[in-house]
Amino acid sequence: MMRVLSLHADAGSTLPKGAVEQARLVEGMGVVGDRHFGKNPDQAVLIVGQSAYEYAEQAGIPLPPGALGENIRVDFDPHTLESGARLRVGPALLELTSACTVCSSLSSFDLRLPKLLLGKRGLYARVLQGGVVQVGDEVLILEPR
Repeated sequence: MMRVLSLHADAGSTLPKGAVEQARLVEGMGVVGDRHFGKNPDQAVLIVGQSAYEYAEQAGIPLPPGALGENIRVDFDPHTLESGARLRVGPALLELTSACTVCSSLSSFDLRLPKLLLGKRGLYARVLQGGVVQVGDEVLILEPR
């Protein structure tokens, strides 16, 4: 069973994003209280797998949760899923849209990090159905429509 490991929302511009016990997702908008809320519906939520953190750690770059700018950290690698896949995360329904590019803000942790995590950081999703997601919620992968 796949689960939500941590949730993050932060109105500030620095990383790591602050951890929250629950996050309210709003259809077409994203995570309430996050700096990206309402800006781009196709990049409303960033989902990062624990595997990205493990990959960085193997390279000698330990990172705190939220360091990759994610809203939802999960215990599986979202990169194994195709764009258009739908995820039921607690009561919310998300649709994966695109891979997250690696931005220079990751360099604040280690100059090697942006290149190291290229294509491995996480996936963006749009919110199709909102709801309050909590740490520990189950994540179900649904067929893309």
